[in-house]
Amino acid sequence: MKIQWSNMSTLRKLSLNDKTDYGFCFACGPNNPHGLKLKFRSYQNKVSCKFTPTNVHQGFPKYLHGGIITALLDEVMSRVSLLENRWTMTVRLEVRFRHPIIIEQEITATSEKINHKGKFIQAKGVLKIEDGTIAADAIGTFAYVPEKTLTKITKDYPLLAKEWMI
Repeated sequence: MKIQWSNMSTLRKLSLNDKTDYGFCFACGPNNPHGLKLKFRSYQNKVSCKFTPTNVHQGFPKYLHGGIITALLDEVMSRVSLLENRWTMTVRLEVRFRHPIIIEQEITATSEKINHKGKFIQAKGVLKIEDGTIAADAIGTFAYVPEKTLTKITKDYPLLAKEWMI
């Protein structure tokens, strides 16, 4: 029996975090020795994560690299669709860098869905430093990943297919 996307709200929820046999995503994978190992939580239709950059995440001396900032925002925004049991991939991302981030301080990334149109959602993300200052924000467009594509990309990872697909 094939489960239709419209039935998803009544089924189990997809996990925001990877605890499977894959785990190599640069941003969230627990098995990636070079990754950020982000862990996500949800509240009030939002997704968030905390991260403390170290020396290996520098651009200029003692400052977090803009690519890492972008990865944080991209990953937290793409997770918003999981609240509706759907996977998405990034189509467009616009990041505004507002305040430099010094390494070794905890930062928080938060996101929420702001629009839905057909096969796409839009999300906004905000990255704040410890004192609450907005260091960066972003707007992203994300395309729903078709079930056929999910089946193809998870074929070598049975636990991933079981846990991350409905």
